[in-house]
Amino acid sequence: MNKFLVLLSIAHLFTGNLRPQDSFQMDVIRPSFLKSGDTIAVVSTARWISEDVYAATAALFSSWGFKTKRSENLFTRQFQLAGDAKQRRQALQDALDDPEVKAIVIARGGYGTVHIIDELDFSHFRKNPKWICGYSDITVLHAHCNSAGIATIHSTMPVSFGVATPEALETLRQALTGELNEICFGQTSSLPNFPTSPLPVLGGNLSVLDSLLGSGSINFQQDHILFIEDVDEMFYHIDRLMMALKRAGVFRFTKAILLGGMTQMKDNTTEFGFETQNPWGHDPRTTVFAIANSLNIPVLEHFPAGHQNDNRAFYLNVPIILNKRGQEWVLTFQQS
Repeated sequence: MNKFLVLLSIAHLFTGNLRPQDSFQMDVIRPSFLKSGDTIAVVSTARWISEDVYAATAALFSSWGFKTKRSENLFTRQFQLAGDAKQRRQALQDALDDPEVKAIVIARGGYGTVHIIDELDFSHFRKNPKWICGYSDITVLHAHCNSAGIATIHSTMPVSFGVATPEALETLRQALTGELNEICFGQTSSLPNFPTSPLPVLGGNLSVLDSLLGSGSINFQQDHILFIEDVDEMFYHIDRLMMALKRAGVFRFTKAILLGGMTQMKDNTTEFGFETQNPWGHDPRTTVFAIANSLNIPVLEHFPAGHQNDNRAFYLNVPIILNKRGQEWVLTFQQS
């Protein structure tokens, strides 16, 4: 990397009052866990949700012993977005700064969080951190906070609560209260070179991670385990996305990959002017394994998270240990 690119990278690190370069020289900042009576804010940074979805969400949180506060733009409809960028930014800013709010659950993904990330002021949030929860497009917030040394929760969101498995909902509750100690899941592949020392899990939606390359919102310059998942992509797009991470140097610090759901993927057919079938030749799993193997990075698949009903909550940027227990792998979080 030449001197100009180094200076440009350093300049990016000051985006949004979070300084990602600090995260690799300090302990991880972990928000306080919730207790009965605490307030959760439901905020739309991308797409809107309906009043019925919010009512069901508030009822669920109430059953867990929590109060719920909604952002003003939650039901605002500007085509698929929950209002313009200013409305969505202000909604999240209010929740970040509100001393009553102890956790922020993003209502829905889709697309749009990237519009607001550079205008947010995280200075109060950094002094008074709170859990930010969600997945998919919310990878923007996860990567931005994790790169600055702050832990977040990858989880299902209100728009998906109605179809979420009991495990997906229960792990979110446990993650918020500090009761989430481990996640067990099946695995068939042997992993002779899988890391045994505690490492943080970073990552999220593969397409969103790719879109953040070159910005101050992704700076995974520490040894880590990379979690990836995606939805509704062409088979060859997965190769493109993985190659982008490789060429950007993200994999230099990746000691293992947690492969979540690769949902609703599709191959080339007779579209785009082709007269015959035009397949890529490899499914997404095979593509991920091929690129990872070329870099000597072990892949642990079947992790229960992503665009699927069984989208279990887990902590990002919190060190984990992985062990085998019978026929399952056990991901254990270090709580201190």
